Amino acid sequence: MEVVEIGVLPERRGGWLLALLPAVVIIWGFVAIYLLQLAIDSTGKTRTERMIQELAYFPSGVALREMSLEYREIIADFIWLTAIDYYGRHQETDRRYEWLGHIFEILTTLDKRFIGAYHFGAITLAWDARKPVEALRLLFNGMKANPLNWQLSFDAGFITYMLIGDYRSAAQLFRIAARLPGAWSAVARWVPYVTAKTGDFETARQMWRELYYATENRKLRELIVRQLKWLKLEESLVIIEYACARFQEKEGRLPSTIRELLQRGYLQEIPEEPFGGEYVIREGKVYSTTSPKRVRD
Repeated sequence: MEVVEIGVLPERRGGWLLALLPAVVIIWGFVAIYLLQLAIDSTGKTRTERMIQELAYFPSGVALREMSLEYREIIADFIWLTAIDYYGRHQETDRRYEWLGHIFEILTTLDKRFIGAYHFGAITLAWDARKPVEALRLLFNGMKANPLNWQLSFDAGFITYMLIGDYRSAAQLFRIAARLPGAWSAVARWVPYVTAKTGDFETARQMWRELYYATENRKLRELIVRQLKWLKLEESLVIIEYACARFQEKEGRLPSTIRELLQRGYLQEIPEEPFGGEYVIREGKVYSTTSPKRVRD
């Protein structure tokens, strides 16, 4: 009896180690990705060359799903950290997110119920990477896998309203979200708003604020603060341009400065420039002295 037990134990131990091996290999593979990315960033190669090299180190989500077996959630958590790191490094350097969608496709293929990955991935894809269609594709995949989650339908409606401009589809997505368990009470109130004309800055501002207080993700909150500033800038430009149009209609000429609009009563106050610049008038058009790069930052 003792001889049999001694013979069995090594086999069981070996079986356990072999079962764990795929997870270990994949995790260490992503550690290697991180180190290789740092090396790529320091090579001085062209952006296209770095893009090609960078993508080569991110495998297919389907392939990882087949390899990882019962360790999918553990590996998904590790890839989540990789995704946050990828976003953070590019956000602080070149602001190029070519493979952000690919990484989140890997992540959500491994763990189809990882709602936070769909949410963060879609918002950053839509606004930072400027790929709203790719963001919606990620969300629609998430909605298929998680039909009772209101957040995904809401995010899809939010992006459709803000960036695509399809108000009817956005209203339908908000309507779906409002009917699902746990939805914010405010979602139902937004349905009639999004069917109205564009330019509703207050509704857009309220939506961003709701998102800000609903997340603990620091990077996502930073993005939201930038978008609120951008929204304030756009709203101020519209207000001043409207004042310029009224001035020209009544005075028969263009105003020379923003202050003239204030002095003649066409503006009650000069709106604050949220990025620290100033508003100027050039040939009847209103501009901010803040550089476009600063607005994106």
